[in-house]
Amino acid sequence: MSEFFVYSISSVGSVGAWSRYVFPFDVDDWAISGDDLYLRSGDDIHVLNEDLTGDEVSGAGVQPFEGEIQWPWLDFGQPGVTKNLFGFDIVGEGDVSVSFGYDQSNGGYFTDPYAVSADTVPGMVIPMPLSAPSLSVKLTYNGTERWQWNAFSLYLQDLRGMS
Repeated sequence: MSEFFVYSISSVGSVGAWSRYVFPFDVDDWAISGDDLYLRSGDDIHVLNEDLTGDEVSGAGVQPFEGEIQWPWLDFGQPGVTKNLFGFDIVGEGDVSVSFGYDQSNGGYFTDPYAVSADTVPGMVIPMPLSAPSLSVKLTYNGTERWQWNAFSLYLQDLRGMS
């Protein structure tokens, strides 16, 4: 169990007040993103937001969240030249969904997520035929099980000079 005291100042009249928060688990670390509070307890990461908890914190109000890793748009050589992705490998723990961004001018264009085991055998390529001038890789873990990302390999060919 962890207990925290937070001092808040209102924007109207600059009135300050202390709040006491008691969590039903040990909190090892925390971070704020937007309006949500993320809490680490051992190997578990929980998200705490007002919609889930209201004014009280209980075990029911803390829920695991999806883990997402996304690479920025990568050119893999000369910018603007089409590259041919023919597969990938991934090493880690837990089930993961892999999707690929293929249109940098529209950041929302990704392939449908492809569920794979997070520990493929290196050298055993998972087929993913896709052609684009730049790519962004997105890994999504469902958050209900322990997960870890260790390595990711892309197998592609630069189509420069090919007709």
